[in-house]
Amino acid sequence: MSTIAAEADVSIGSIYQYFPNKSAIIAALAEQVLGANTRKNMEVLAKRPASLVQLSHITTELLDQYYRLLRNDPVYRDILTGHASDKKLLTADQDDTVANRDHIFAMSNHLFRAEEHERAKMALLMIVSFGGAAAAIAADCCEDEGRRAMEDAKAMLFAAWEVSILPLGHKHGASDK
Repeated sequence: MSTIAAEADVSIGSIYQYFPNKSAIIAALAEQVLGANTRKNMEVLAKRPASLVQLSHITTELLDQYYRLLRNDPVYRDILTGHASDKKLLTADQDDTVANRDHIFAMSNHLFRAEEHERAKMALLMIVSFGGAAAAIAADCCEDEGRRAMEDAKAMLFAAWEVSILPLGHKHGASDK
């Protein structure tokens, strides 16, 4: 904490006034990073998709955006992927994952049969969770290997989409397949 206070050019008492420990600082940073990512996601999600196929492309765009965030800033990557040992960070990450799923579902619920909304929400949660984990793994690789890992992850997501999301949609014919 004294190093942080020195770098910030404030007294250590000022730091403790706002943050009881380093974990609280890291959690605040994580919430800031997740909030910025959510705002970017909302820009991508601003237009409602016309089909589940279009939605699948939007979700891969979100995945690419998250990967770039992790890849381009190792500090963010360390903050966002270091949550396994910190309960507050883990909760913030889980809440963010559910919020991302909720945003995706809110703009696409019209594509799913009403009786399948709960299954669609769970399937979307699994896809968002898998995508986030895949992006974190790929970001830890060298650039070429990370890019290949992301391409593999997208192929897996499209396969999961075929078996878990598409069957829950309205039957509009071949346009959604």
